[in-house]
Amino acid sequence: IAVDHRRRNKCAESLQANVNRLKLYKSKLLIFPKKSGKKGVKKGDTPKSELTNVAQNTLKEIIPVERPTLRAKARAITGEEKEASAFKTLKKERTNM
Repeated sequence: IAVDHRRRNKCAESLQANVNRLKLYKSKLLIFPKKSGKKGVKKGDTPKSELTNVAQNTLKEIIPVERPTLRAKARAITGEEKEASAFKTLKKERTNM
C-alpha cells in the first residue's frame, strides 16, 4: 500500500474512513508463502487450504474510495438574501473581534 507521509489527516471522519478501508483491504488480503515446504511458510501467510482456486484481482481499484455527492439543487433567491450584504457582515465581524 502506497502511503504519502507528507499528508496529514486533519478531519476525524476522513481518518476513520481511511482506517476502515485499510482494515477491509487487510481482511481480503491473501499472502502466498515465498517458498514451498515448511521452511518457506511465515507467520502471517495464508494457509494452503484457503489458497486453492484463488482468482487474481486484475481491477485497477481493489477497494474504491466512496465519494460523497456534493451537488446542491438550484433554488430561488429569497428577498432576505438579496438585501443582506456579505461584505458588510464580514467587515462588521472583523471590527467586533
